[in-house]
Amino acid sequence: MVNQFGRVRISTEVFGSAMAPRYLKNANVLAKFIQDNETTDLFPGQVQYYLEHTIRISGELKTHRLAFIKWYKPAPNQKTRFYTNIDGDEKSSNIELWKNEFYDIKRDCLIPIHYLYSRFVSSKFVVGKKNPITYNAVIPINRQFHL
Repeated sequence: MVNQFGRVRISTEVFGSAMAPRYLKNANVLAKFIQDNETTDLFPGQVQYYLEHTIRISGELKTHRLAFIKWYKPAPNQKTRFYTNIDGDEKSSNIELWKNEFYDIKRDCLIPIHYLYSRFVSSKFVVGKKNPITYNAVIPINRQFHL
């Protein structure tokens, strides 16, 4: 059995989705993943909807809460991604630039909600004067959630 939701409340924060227009600006999230080399990285995406999946295993009901997320594509290189840094220090600015495009829908789009790290504010950011390219500026809201 699966129930679909347009928003989810974690602690006092409401995480929205593209499914619920009222909460669309709250649909931008950062998810934290552990990489193969044991480092962690944050990836931005837009939640399309949340779902609660209940399955019976050995006579016992198990419930999982998941988010269906469309992930933003990264900027073409590190220099563009960390364009707003100072003197080449990536840690001098927490704003990252990502493409305004999403990856194709794959199985990676469905994740447990405990991978959600925080929300972010999205803004257009233009790089270049002769051939300007518009990117999506990912500006994290400094409230993290650990479920």
